[in-house]
Amino acid sequence: MTTIILGGGLAGVSLSAFLDGESIILEAAGRAGGLCRSFDFGGGKFDVGPHILFSKNEKALSELLSSCPTNRLRRSNRIFHAGRFVKYPFENELSALSAGERDRCLREFLDNPYRPYPAQNMLQFFLKTFGEGITRLYLQPYNEKIWKFDPAFMDTQMVERIPRPPDEDIKKSAAGEATEGYLHQLYFNYPKEGGIESVVRSFAARARGKASVHAPVQLRAIARTARGWQVDTDRGVFTAPKIVNCMPLHELFRYISPPDHVKEALAGLKYNSIHIIVLKAKKDAIGDNFAVNVADCGIIFHRISKLNFLGGAYAPEGGGSLIMAEITFRPGSDAASWSDSALIARVREDLHSTGLVDKNDVEDAVCRTFKYAYVIYDLAHKQNKAQVMKYLDETGIPCCGRFAEFEYLNMDAIIASSLEMAGRLKKHA
Repeated sequence: MTTIILGGGLAGVSLSAFLDGESIILEAAGRAGGLCRSFDFGGGKFDVGPHILFSKNEKALSELLSSCPTNRLRRSNRIFHAGRFVKYPFENELSALSAGERDRCLREFLDNPYRPYPAQNMLQFFLKTFGEGITRLYLQPYNEKIWKFDPAFMDTQMVERIPRPPDEDIKKSAAGEATEGYLHQLYFNYPKEGGIESVVRSFAARARGKASVHAPVQLRAIARTARGWQVDTDRGVFTAPKIVNCMPLHELFRYISPPDHVKEALAGLKYNSIHIIVLKAKKDAIGDNFAVNVADCGIIFHRISKLNFLGGAYAPEGGGSLIMAEITFRPGSDAASWSDSALIARVREDLHSTGLVDKNDVEDAVCRTFKYAYVIYDLAHKQNKAQVMKYLDETGIPCCGRFAEFEYLNMDAIIASSLEMAGRLKKHA
């Protein structure tokens, strides 16, 4: 049985590897990989954001780690707050704050008037779980910055799995005894070379001989036939008994015509785009840390990552550092129209103002922009997604992948989803 797979990101490529039968992958970009592509710069490589390999799902993690040789690394992430580093997550090192902020966070965590109330949105969850001090100082401004959306109008899907820290842990944190949070992420793996795209290439190699990848391809029409599906493209017409969508829903619906209520639901599904700026610098003040979150709204990026942390293959030629900055933006916003040179100049200035990288030490820089980066879980997300997926299920187009399922799926969750999809297709062969 042949399956047409629309989209050659991690979901589409891994699905082709897990399927028993033949598949045809149609990818719009010049090569497969999607958000798991890697790019050359400064003698190293960078990804679309700081990807890491970890999971509580043993099967998914095994698939990822067996795909290529990896380095095992101990997480060293920080939050840059008021000119100082605070251990991530924020509540695990309250002693790094000023005395006034430390005491406020401790007091409002222990004596929290929001605790008895049910949390019906993200902001309420933060207030209920962490109190007003931690919420107002870090959680609220950081989430406003990354999502470009008021957390009072986002649901709790992104945060409901975060446990409430025990009172004793918060007391220790305020007293100077740093604690660990999110222990399942304390250690992670990363490819020894080639960037995160090495994982995609490994799955593509597994599928070689039974999967054909066509890239770049421009779709023209998708139609159901008596024998299955027909996809008209600039590279010809492809037919197969089965089809799976692994590309963003907003792109898929350019080629199908749903009823008006489904169009309205699709229009209500919100997402952010992202600018990735990578700089080669002679030196930095980030230390032996990987990722640094910045909630300050006066700084354009929400996170920077020191790529040297990932291993020798990710350090620049001739020494120094590769620093990646991330800037999310809403499609159609002012930030969408910034030129690469303007973004690079602003990142240099903001790194300089924080003291993390002197702008005079920056030797080179590059900017890349990606349309689909983050799914936004606004209050209407579940309802809108349910309508869209119901229509696609009835139409016979199953979906697999972050923007195909319109869920914030990490790499392990994508592998789990493609394994499940392969199982479903095998049952109905």
